[in-house]
Amino acid sequence: MTARPKYLFATTVLLASPGVLVAIVLSVAGHLDPWIGLLAVVCIPLGVMAIVYRPLRRLGEIEREIERLSASPPEGQTTRPTIDESGPIGDIASAVTRLERNWGRDRKQLRDSLQAAQVLFDALPDPLVTLDGQARLVYANATARELLVGRNGVRDLARRDLSAVMRQPALLKAVDDVLNGNTMRTVELTFADRIDQTFEARVEPIVAKTPGDDDARALILMRDVTALRRGEQMRADFVANVSHELRTPLTSLVGFIETLRGPARGDTKAQDRFLNLMESQSTRMTRIVNDLLSLSRIEMNEHTIPRDEVPLKQIIATVADLLAPQARKRDVTIELDLDALTDPVIGHPDELTQLFQNLIENAIKYGGSGSKVRVEARLTGDIAAISVIDQGEGIAREHIPRLTERFYRVDTARSRELGGTGLGLAIVKHIANRHRGELTIRSEQGKGSSFTITLRLTPQSSQ
Repeated sequence: MTARPKYLFATTVLLASPGVLVAIVLSVAGHLDPWIGLLAVVCIPLGVMAIVYRPLRRLGEIEREIERLSASPPEGQTTRPTIDESGPIGDIASAVTRLERNWGRDRKQLRDSLQAAQVLFDALPDPLVTLDGQARLVYANATARELLVGRNGVRDLARRDLSAVMRQPALLKAVDDVLNGNTMRTVELTFADRIDQTFEARVEPIVAKTPGDDDARALILMRDVTALRRGEQMRADFVANVSHELRTPLTSLVGFIETLRGPARGDTKAQDRFLNLMESQSTRMTRIVNDLLSLSRIEMNEHTIPRDEVPLKQIIATVADLLAPQARKRDVTIELDLDALTDPVIGHPDELTQLFQNLIENAIKYGGSGSKVRVEARLTGDIAAISVIDQGEGIAREHIPRLTERFYRVDTARSRELGGTGLGLAIVKHIANRHRGELTIRSEQGKGSSFTITLRLTPQSSQ
């Protein structure tokens, strides 16, 4: 490399000027031969240029090296050769080389520490995000990205306003308070756009001596309290539902017991009749309690997606075999068309068994004597849609939106006569929700009903 011309020219002029001026003055005064003076005027700048060229070239290299370091800091230990040049410039070059090595080592240590911290944060089961002074996202760990990406149409979280990602007024107010110098705030928020989830969000300030505009100024740590809140709600619902649904059979049992102890004490025929009625009522109470416990357990885990690979074709075939005696008793034929289910789905085997048992059992009960219950499957991309179709009386349109409500019955008397608890389709809906599937109900009076469940195939199957 050569020295920069402007520096070489300026330095030569600066250093050669005194000698050239002396030569000119001596020549004009007659103390120096004019030709010798002219030679001196030419040779002095050339000599100075030859002397300063190497130091200027070396200084230029050092300048470019510093610019390179500023533009692209070194990664790790550098392998640049040691400068063996002596003198002040050599000392400067050696200092720059040492700076590069130390800088590279420190940068590598910092990068490794940041990577270790990111791995640690990503391993946290709770969502964690940091915000800058304008309430824009600086960092989100893996759990937070899974929770927030795609919400409200947001695909990239980097530097997005918190209000665009999480439309939670209580949380935004807490963040605003913390960014304005207040202490830690705790709020509770609920996401209801996909599936109901409740979080307890803790907002804390991040204190720095000289914070920059893009530095993190606040931290949000969210703890999932969905199971806790659902447990509290389910306990309240359980008491209310049980007290309502069990009141009639319990009252009947009390009446039967009083009758057996009183007027029917010695009446054998009346005792047999009342004991049969008591057995029927106690069996009904057992079904209600079992269904309520199943529903509570499913709702408790509804926010957790199952990860097992389930052979759905085999499960549905097993359910059909288990219900075959009940179908024969009612003169109902079960037909299976499951050839499309060659690959497993993602889910929980016991819950999917209960789901299809409820649907097929309902179809048998309400299909009518001499009818057919058809279970068919079809695939659309990586989604399997399984329909349970009966040939019953059908359901009026106004009842369909409420069929999955707890204890909702179109015909209460008939439902109880057939042994229904009013919880079967509620259980189906919540199992479908947990599997991130959908329950679709289509029915036409006089032509029967169709209940369709969509489930996702395993990733290998959909490729």
